[in-house]
Amino acid sequence: MSENTFIRLKPFSHGPVDLINLGRTSMSVIGRTRLRCLAMAAAAAVVVAGCGASGTDESATQGADANAGAAVNSVLKFTSSAPIQNLDPVTHVPGNYPYLALTYDRLLMLDADDNIIPGLATDWSFAEDGSHLQLKLRQDVTFHDGTPFNAEAVKINIERGQTQTDSTIKADLKDITDVEIVDDHTVNLKLEKGTGVALPSVLTTQSGMMVSPKAIADGVDLKKNPGKAGSGPYIITEFVPNEKVVVKKADSYWDPNAGKLAGIELERVPDATTRLKGVQTGQTDLSFVSSANDVVQAEQLAKTGALRQSTTTFRNVLGVLLRADQGDLAKPEVRQAIAHAIDPKQIVALFSGKCAPTRSLYPAKSVWADPSYAYPYEYDPAKAKELVKSVGGAKVSISFASATNTEQPANVILAAMKDAGINAELNPVPNSELEPRFIAGDFQLEVTNTFNPRIDPASTVDQYFLNGYRLATDAKLIEKTAAKAADPRLDEKTRVPMYHDLWKTALEQVWFIPLCNMTNAAIYNDKVVGAERVPWANLGLWDLRGVAKTK
Repeated sequence: MSENTFIRLKPFSHGPVDLINLGRTSMSVIGRTRLRCLAMAAAAAVVVAGCGASGTDESATQGADANAGAAVNSVLKFTSSAPIQNLDPVTHVPGNYPYLALTYDRLLMLDADDNIIPGLATDWSFAEDGSHLQLKLRQDVTFHDGTPFNAEAVKINIERGQTQTDSTIKADLKDITDVEIVDDHTVNLKLEKGTGVALPSVLTTQSGMMVSPKAIADGVDLKKNPGKAGSGPYIITEFVPNEKVVVKKADSYWDPNAGKLAGIELERVPDATTRLKGVQTGQTDLSFVSSANDVVQAEQLAKTGALRQSTTTFRNVLGVLLRADQGDLAKPEVRQAIAHAIDPKQIVALFSGKCAPTRSLYPAKSVWADPSYAYPYEYDPAKAKELVKSVGGAKVSISFASATNTEQPANVILAAMKDAGINAELNPVPNSELEPRFIAGDFQLEVTNTFNPRIDPASTVDQYFLNGYRLATDAKLIEKTAAKAADPRLDEKTRVPMYHDLWKTALEQVWFIPLCNMTNAAIYNDKVVGAERVPWANLGLWDLRGVAKTK
């Protein structure tokens, strides 16, 4: 994850704080719990206790100080490796939402430390019985086409995300059974009993992006030319699929700490060396690189003054996904042997030390990580050989995305498995095919850097273990605990040990072998302000709403 340095928080205007009932909790505990909640999740709540916040000047941007002296007439030139195929948040392709966040506001947002903070909703809280999540909405927002933002707009957007045939966010919104309009600026998201605890964090993504109801009703081509359908700090003026997006500053915007540029030109440049060169030559203002060689080169260039650089540790975990019901992987001894055979130090060495070793699913500073847990399958080649021999040998195929930074780790893992006596072979797969085909069950083992522990652990369990990737091939081992831990009526203190037990089971069953967290580096020139505090950077993504340039 990011370094998790907590920012100074503005005071509350009333009681809701994380998961704890103010009537029976000391203020010191409340303060600590709020920090934990904001750092990792808008988890469960008691009474009206949710990760709520008031104070409408608190946003997901870097703050007024970061934008002091901003050159408001400047255009930022930004490059990224991420493709962009369409501009409709309901039909987005994963990884596209950084582009969309410039034009569509979200109900809730994240800051650079993964704190959930107000967006179009200023407060959020779960009902005492867990029957709904209530959102209090801003009253000063108008979509750029003149349509007011209100509770009806929220209802229309949520229902569109749930029902549109080609929606890619249905799973994110599945716990919502109805959207109840309480008044013009209050909505209750009705929930299936015992579900919905992850919704606040879900609403910080494209699933919480709001589109003008008028644009929806008028049939505006949201995929290619949304025009003034958003309420964000910028309006899209040009779009070339998989090549570039150009935005201009909106005439007015509710957040004074966002939209500090006349516009932003976002261009896709897949080659990292070209992106580095662009910043060096001044053709580009800001970009990101993540391969070890590029990060090291950026560090060297920064030392010479050729550019500026700031790094963030990925929340994503580089490791091995295992389908424990396929072939010889159905034997626990084989999975354990693979875990014992891999030397994490060899993997870290491949990345010039730019991949921090980990044996945890969550960053060590996260409340959801268990600092007392000792990983049971540390590097032990002799034990690996012994386990393989005990089952009479094994055959395993190692899938990976060809021509990516998982190719070298896959080769190291191949050699380790062969040394342990496993008949292993490599299976390179096009990057665009690997994840969907693994999810479909086509591959038994994958070397990947796409394991992304979500802000709320309920989403992590759902995405990777019980649904989505379905790594928990023996689901009965965790499904009862997972269901109980996802109840929004529970407080954080109650949920934490449940997830520690879940991670213990997942690791001991060897459904996933965590190895290290890679490094993401922002590279930029000396006119860029706020690049070191960009939300989502620890995912290899970016939210540029608060970035500015000096005069």
